[in-house]
Amino acid sequence: MKIQRNLLLIRSILQRGTRNFSSRTVQEPNENQPIKFSSSPAARKLIKPIMKETKLDMPWYQPYSVLASVTVFMIYFFILREENDVDMEFSKTLYSRIKGLEKEQLLQSYRYNKENNLSVVEIEKRLQEIEMEEAKAALA
Repeated sequence: MKIQRNLLLIRSILQRGTRNFSSRTVQEPNENQPIKFSSSPAARKLIKPIMKETKLDMPWYQPYSVLASVTVFMIYFFILREENDVDMEFSKTLYSRIKGLEKEQLLQSYRYNKENNLSVVEIEKRLQEIEMEEAKAALA
């Protein structure tokens, strides 16, 4: 008895749904005419805001204190502070830190340029300069 009642309820819901759905007249959109936005279902759609307005709990003076702190920091590090040995280390090149690195990279560039028929004139000049520097260092 209960099963029959459930079946009747489901059948009536399905018939009502199809009846309402099929009773609507669907107009075929003409592809040669523009679609009117004001009469389309999209015009009736309500859009939820993506960003919610939130109240910030910060003191009124916070932006000023942050600005003052950043300004003092920049004045000290960019203007008042003198260079020290750590700053000098930052200005060194990698070639001055690792002995033989520049020569090795020049040799690799020389091989690559020779294989690809590129100019090697500047590389040869720098290799000669490095060899002269090495010879002077060996004599001293």
